[in-house]
Amino acid sequence: MSLIVFSASAAVTFDPTGKSPYDGLSIIQENLTDLDNGFLTEITLTAGGGTFNSNAGDFGIGDDEINGTSESITITFSTDIFFNYIDLGGVGSSDGTDSASFTIGGSTTILQTGATDFDGGSDIYTPSSPIFLAQGDSILLTGSTATSSYDLEAINVTVTPEPNAYALLSGICALAFVMLRRRSVK
Repeated sequence: MSLIVFSASAAVTFDPTGKSPYDGLSIIQENLTDLDNGFLTEITLTAGGGTFNSNAGDFGIGDDEINGTSESITITFSTDIFFNYIDLGGVGSSDGTDSASFTIGGSTTILQTGATDFDGGSDIYTPSSPIFLAQGDSILLTGSTATSSYDLEAINVTVTPEPNAYALLSGICALAFVMLRRRSVK
């Protein structure tokens, strides 16, 4: 008995840390590829209030951090994606002095100790369910107060297949169903 198994898409992680070629740039464009299925998106990071700086464990503006409300990072994708989680560093205190302002899909969340869906111990924000972003939609990271500071360590998304890929996958499913059905009738 043969069984057809496939996955629509797998999660991919973009980690900007430790990449010195990013230093001094105000825009970064990189390809994110789901190697299992070949789906691709281009991630674009745009710096606000300075230029990027990266070291072994930190990524931010100027000094490897996003400082206050005058610095920001805008993240966009060339295709539809599902946002799974973001890994930050140095986010803490429940009083907002070291908190991140995270805006996705028009909704802003202040990430600090005790915030919903935010693990203050490891500084990872994982929404209760993945958030869909259409092509060209943005994620905005900035400080929540003038004194807050933190860094970006990684972002994890699922690249959604193009509509024609969905059609191909549907066709494969239909063909497999017909083959299995014929086999069981004999």
